[in-house]
Amino acid sequence: MKERLLEIFYAPDYQPKNFEELFEFLGLDESEKDDLEKALSELLDEYEILLSRKKRYILPRAVNIYKGQISIKNPDFGFITAPDFERDFYVAKRDLNGAMDRDLVVFQAFGEYNANGGLNQEARVLDILKRNLTTLVGELYRKKGRFYLKTRSTDRLVRVVGVGEDLEEGDVVKCEIIDYDRDPIESKVIEKIGFKNDIGVDILEIAASFNFPLKFSEEALKEAENLDQDIAKEAASRRKPTLSNIITIDGEDAKDLDDAVAIRKLENGNYLLGVYIADVSHYVRENGALDREAYQRGTSVYLVNRVIPMLPPLLSNNLCSLNPGVEKLVIACEMEINRAGEVVNSEIFPSAIVSRHRMTYTNVNKILDGDKETIERYRDIYEDLLLMHELKKVLNRMRMERGALDFDVPEGKVIVDSEGKPVAVEKIVRGEGERIIEEFMLIANETVAQRIYHMDLPFIYRIHEEPNQVKLENFKLLARNLGYQTLKRKVNSRQLQDFLDVIKDEDAFLKTLLLRSMAKAVYSERNVGHYGLASSCYTHFTSPIRRYPDLIVHRLLRKYLFACEIDAKEFPYLQGRIGDIAEQASKKERDAMECEYQVEDMKKAEYMEDFIGETFEGVISGVTKFGLFVLLPNTVEGLIHIRKLPGRYVFDAASQSLIGIGAPTYRLGDKVTVVVTKADKKTSEIDFDLVYNNKEGRKKGPSKKDGRVKGHGEGKRRRKK
Repeated sequence: MKERLLEIFYAPDYQPKNFEELFEFLGLDESEKDDLEKALSELLDEYEILLSRKKRYILPRAVNIYKGQISIKNPDFGFITAPDFERDFYVAKRDLNGAMDRDLVVFQAFGEYNANGGLNQEARVLDILKRNLTTLVGELYRKKGRFYLKTRSTDRLVRVVGVGEDLEEGDVVKCEIIDYDRDPIESKVIEKIGFKNDIGVDILEIAASFNFPLKFSEEALKEAENLDQDIAKEAASRRKPTLSNIITIDGEDAKDLDDAVAIRKLENGNYLLGVYIADVSHYVRENGALDREAYQRGTSVYLVNRVIPMLPPLLSNNLCSLNPGVEKLVIACEMEINRAGEVVNSEIFPSAIVSRHRMTYTNVNKILDGDKETIERYRDIYEDLLLMHELKKVLNRMRMERGALDFDVPEGKVIVDSEGKPVAVEKIVRGEGERIIEEFMLIANETVAQRIYHMDLPFIYRIHEEPNQVKLENFKLLARNLGYQTLKRKVNSRQLQDFLDVIKDEDAFLKTLLLRSMAKAVYSERNVGHYGLASSCYTHFTSPIRRYPDLIVHRLLRKYLFACEIDAKEFPYLQGRIGDIAEQASKKERDAMECEYQVEDMKKAEYMEDFIGETFEGVISGVTKFGLFVLLPNTVEGLIHIRKLPGRYVFDAASQSLIGIGAPTYRLGDKVTVVVTKADKKTSEIDFDLVYNNKEGRKKGPSKKDGRVKGHGEGKRRRKK
């Protein structure tokens, strides 16, 4: 009944009808009147329709009412993202109506909507359809004999009821919300995380707010302990790898070594590349306790100086990790690659390997830079590393020629001491060692995906759809305003890469803006290709220790290729199950990324607390109606609120500028000198003021500082993509 009604309401020629008119229009019997009333009531509850003052059913959009998700990172305002619109709606504090971060809300747009942005693009929350926050994490404090929760997740007052004698003021706890409508919100403690002064509890507090479990279930740990760790018989039954000089290349602090590589030049001039991935599926069986927990976690989460692993350390750091000198079970992908970067032959099979060296990116980069001491230390693999570097160039050239995008967006890494206090913020630089592994993993992922795709079997893909054209047009306009005329009317990925190649260093923020205009890569049971990689078929195969979809890929390879279990009757179930896994994995990936960003932002704010009152050079990296975001060279970003700017300003979205009325105009990309006025670890906020030449009332020129904060330098990527 609901589907029939929606077809009527969304028909182009629909005219608002009352209940009796709908009943007659549908040609229903008297016995079906209750069904119609129930269906209409449900549609009203879901805000699919509204009832006008004249008791006629109308679509919400007729009165500018829509559904969307709200993001509240600042207690003074929020932004609503809605599928009906290209751009977000600004929501002032007075219009939040009790909404909390990431709630699904019903909102009313007011003013004239402008797809290019503008001052009138605002909304007010009317109702909350679904709460995102069911739990809150924060610090207990006592006031007038009652306990309350100090939390990052909401600025609303939160009371904690039923606090046990084992808890005290200053404890960091996880609470379940039991009443949203009360003021203050009521909650009860469900888990103690630690005490506010405990080392690392600040990071755990954020992780717990995203519902990433800090401990493994007893059932999962018991299953891990009972695993058969003697693999000698299994290893002996497997095919040996074709290549022997097998090594791992990872960051210095990595413990979950899930990929190894080897290479040889063939007589015909082609390359034989071996990519050997930890066979996690041998240990983690479908529907077991370990599998259920890995599904719920979805991914490992990397938080500054700690990891919340997807699998217990016994597996992630020991049984599955490809540690040197120890025989390990793997799934091998050996590829013959020609000089054009094309895979002309490949084999995928279960194997067992012994890694010769646990190489780091630092040492590989030293070898490729000609460091004699490091070359001598690894003389037995020196020629192999040179050959790997040669193949990396071949593969990268192939990808670039077909239109793959390499954003190389500046990233920062927070360095902390033994007590978790940040001592430096470093800009991450990708060396040739990192790029070698990146290229090898990309070609292995693509090879595996193509093998199953051409067999026309249910599979999980990593997809990246084409960018939204409206967002892309807005970006092109902005780029032209900054003097870049290279983007044509109809843009493909190759032209975008050509544009990325010509961006000046001082305009590096354009890479971030272009990246934001792209669709998000997700997992899916449908293959629509990967736009960013210019790949017609792609998956994730190379990191099963830390990504659940990779584990599923391994299971499907074992099922289809090794056991030859292909039953067409099973395909509908498999397709549905893979779809569910893809949706869950995509959600947990987004949660992990947001969690990582929040931890990084918190630590950057804590780091900048030592620099209040100091000046730095920066570049305007964001312009909004409420102020300017300024990015420092070490990737720290802060806000200059519009109220701190003298004079009146009008925000122009097309040029991404604040146009001064009797005052200077500030545009995206402008270089400015700023002073740090606020850095708050609790809110993760960093505020700047512009530094002016008082005599002329103008922006001050370059300061004596070069924009580098203490500890700013060259760092290494903490983990592979």
